[in-house]
Amino acid sequence: MIKAIQVTANDDYTILVTLEDGRIIRMDMNFIKRQQGPVVDVLKQVNEFKKVFVRNGIVTWHTGYDIDPYFLVDTGILVNKIA
Repeated sequence: MIKAIQVTANDDYTILVTLEDGRIIRMDMNFIKRQQGPVVDVLKQVNEFKKVFVRNGIVTWHTGYDIDPYFLVDTGILVNKIA
């Protein structure tokens, strides 16, 4: 199982996620601006978007919105791998 261990959100609606195997994935999250619903509407405010954290290996926001690590690997861009 792939697990996230650290996440940082940026003002441009990207996140940098460090996985437990050392890979660092950059994910463009601008697509949430086109989604609707209570779990994403508040995240359209950048200060709320940046309150992202890792819970149980999954990138999560306080609204309950989350991103599966497998989706990150399949969709994101590999930035680096820590040795």
